[in-house]
Amino acid sequence: MSVIPNASRQDIVNASLGSSYIWEKRKVLRLTKNKRLTVDSQPSDIEQTKIFANWLFNLEEGKVGSVNDGDAIIDIPDNLLITDSTDPISALIEFLCPSILVDIKNSSYFQERTILAPKHEVVQEINDCLLSLFPGDEKEYLSSDSLCESKHLHEQFDEIL
Repeated sequence: MSVIPNASRQDIVNASLGSSYIWEKRKVLRLTKNKRLTVDSQPSDIEQTKIFANWLFNLEEGKVGSVNDGDAIIDIPDNLLITDSTDPISALIEFLCPSILVDIKNSSYFQERTILAPKHEVVQEINDCLLSLFPGDEKEYLSSDSLCESKHLHEQFDEIL
């Protein structure tokens, strides 16, 4: 692969993919019908979902926002924003999970809902808000990503790790 002077991240990735030995064997598939648009929906909901799906498609294709070199400013349509609330996270949870306490034991209720967040701090805030809604005591499970040095049969193996 040759060096591309002043290339953006996207240019480098595209050049890397194009020079791969498997590139000739690739097959591009495109989804042509959004099945979510037709399942248990009213005509007005279908139109709203189509508009949103088109916006997402344009976002993916780089037609929304500025040139994307890893960072980009994207204008989000006003109808996708929570602007009329003093507590937007609670408003988002209420919108997404209106019957959360009724369906607390229904695993499929939670499998059909997702909240994405751009930063770990926001994820923590959402999790804290959700946990405050559930009855009972909170349990925290800790993990470790380091090796606990202990005396046992595999001391040499532990040193290598």
